[in-house]
Amino acid sequence: MNKRGLRRITVATAAAVLMFQYPAVNVKAAPPVPGNWTLLPAASDEFEGTSLNEEKWKKGIWYDVTTDLAFHPDNISVRDGNLVLAAKKEAYNGKNYTAAAVESKFDVPGTASYVEVRAKALDKKANVLSAIWMQSSPLNHALNPNPEIDIMETFDYSKMTSTLHTWHQNPNIHLQRGTKGWNTGLDDISADYHTYALERRDGKLRFYFDGQLTWEKTSTEDSFVELSRHMVLSLEGHLGKPVDEYLPGEFLVDYVRTYYDSDFAGMPAEGLYQIVNRQSGKALAIPDANAKNSAQLVQKDGAKAGVWKLWKQPDDTWSMANAENGNCVDLTADGGITSNGVPVIQYGYHGGTNQRWYLVPTDGGAFKIMSALSGKSLCVKDASLEENAPVIQWSYGNDNGDTNDEWMFVPVERDSVGE
Repeated sequence: MNKRGLRRITVATAAAVLMFQYPAVNVKAAPPVPGNWTLLPAASDEFEGTSLNEEKWKKGIWYDVTTDLAFHPDNISVRDGNLVLAAKKEAYNGKNYTAAAVESKFDVPGTASYVEVRAKALDKKANVLSAIWMQSSPLNHALNPNPEIDIMETFDYSKMTSTLHTWHQNPNIHLQRGTKGWNTGLDDISADYHTYALERRDGKLRFYFDGQLTWEKTSTEDSFVELSRHMVLSLEGHLGKPVDEYLPGEFLVDYVRTYYDSDFAGMPAEGLYQIVNRQSGKALAIPDANAKNSAQLVQKDGAKAGVWKLWKQPDDTWSMANAENGNCVDLTADGGITSNGVPVIQYGYHGGTNQRWYLVPTDGGAFKIMSALSGKSLCVKDASLEENAPVIQWSYGNDNGDTNDEWMFVPVERDSVGE
């Protein structure tokens, strides 16, 4: 089976496929159960080509050096189905050793996601740290506290070491928010391929090594479990001086696979819709015909002001534009994106993550509309039934059983909106 042919995959099927492809390696590789896990190809990479897919990845990260090593773009390659990140003994950018790093351009969603990386860390004897982690650059005030999730770093080659950080901006405050070193039972994890994974669901972070749960952490920050993050794969110098005798060396990444916990059944077709709140029965709308960019959306009775063009993006998210003025459903991006209560606004289309939404079926034909950026849901403030009640984002399910964070897509004929 071609690895790119994977789309929806059960735990049993995933394990069987990977055992067939890699019979010499006994690892579990599948999303945890229970769940309706669907692979997101746009946020995954099998590294099957001959060069880095630069539509998905950028070479280097937001700092140039890592203690004794400097990142060098020539140390990045794709070979034999692996991303290859090399460490070498060579002078570059003021350092005597070089390393490599890539950051994804795609977003790994939060709230209901599972991301798994199968990799072989660089040889322990070289004394260069291999890291699989999540962070998005540039760090900025709007995304405070800018959470960093270190899925695996080889500080101890007998353990799966995972760490949480926040990098608050303006003022700049760095905090370590927890760490776990889980004993793998192996002397040296760099001796073979292993799977390293993170599940973010139900308000918890769950870390896995070869399918075994290594750490379950209840988050005190919504952003750790909800905010989308980029995937970062890198070699780092945090272990001290590299050992020349074992360089050059390579950190091999077989795949990155991202799943979302939904079967995405019953998706609406692209077209024109009223987006009707399940609880109030009122439609998503602009506040008035003259409303400008950044005007907060509301709920209203009536059809025309509440008609939206719905279309699917290449990454399996959706965008929604008002049929009258073309402005999109947008999460205000100038601050507080990680907080409950942030206004949902209209804004001209630019295609950013804050204008993209996952449509997640619940029951009875209703959907959660989840921000691809914040991981929070489109919601009527205070579960109001009133005309012109404002629309905000809120963590799904934190509403005492109300359904003000669920919506129905009601088709509208073109003629009824003058098209």
